[in-house]
Amino acid sequence: MIFHLAAKSQLNSDFQFSIDFMKMIKYYIFLMIIISAECYSQDNSWIVGADGNYNMPIGTLSKRFEGSIGGIVYAGKKSNNDWTWVGKFEYFKLNDVNKDYSNKIVKTEELGVVREYKFDLPKLKMDLTVAGLSVEARYNLFNSEIVEANINFGFGFYYWQHTRNEYKDSLFADTSGQGNFALVEVLNVPKLEQKDWSGGINIGADINFPLFSTIDFNLGFNYKIIITELWPALALNLENVSGLQFLDIRAGFRVNL
Repeated sequence: MIFHLAAKSQLNSDFQFSIDFMKMIKYYIFLMIIISAECYSQDNSWIVGADGNYNMPIGTLSKRFEGSIGGIVYAGKKSNNDWTWVGKFEYFKLNDVNKDYSNKIVKTEELGVVREYKFDLPKLKMDLTVAGLSVEARYNLFNSEIVEANINFGFGFYYWQHTRNEYKDSLFADTSGQGNFALVEVLNVPKLEQKDWSGGINIGADINFPLFSTIDFNLGFNYKIIITELWPALALNLENVSGLQFLDIRAGFRVNL
């Protein structure tokens, strides 16, 4: 029965995320209209592409999660020799907890002396799911027959969902140093779920290498921040995260139409 209720809760969460994901299509259409209007009067080639990327958390977020692989698809058009406007969709999910910071510090007084104990939290599970739509401007720095280099900056909207499981445990420590373990703290932390729409910006660079007449291989990196926060859970020594920051490293293919 407990398993059935947990599965039902997960299905409801996934279904709600799917509904919110469909809402993003409206934003995508709006962004593509902006790009089309910007490029309509120009007679230059369109581009479409897909990248795999590694989203590495930096800042305070790195104390919660390890990095994860995601994906990006995009389409755009060159408005002139210098500028290309791109609309892109990206998705990734972080679910590997950073074990180096997944611990609880407990201080207790023994015979007038304050001692500090560190406990690992092996049962702690968290995940962060992100789906975003953005507009990106790419400025050409260098272009030759063998390589094209651009800098880029963009902004967009991200739908994100963060969940953390409940955590119940009794923490015992050898306070006497003689193998006699005593209870020093009881953890009874409820489950937490946050989700919202937030703005975000990115800035970075990319390099494209022509493979065939219309296909390029591209490498790139970006600094990306989603302007929101994750709530603290001080009972688990999890600090507040203000701004979800990432170093986004990507590689993929681009088709020039």
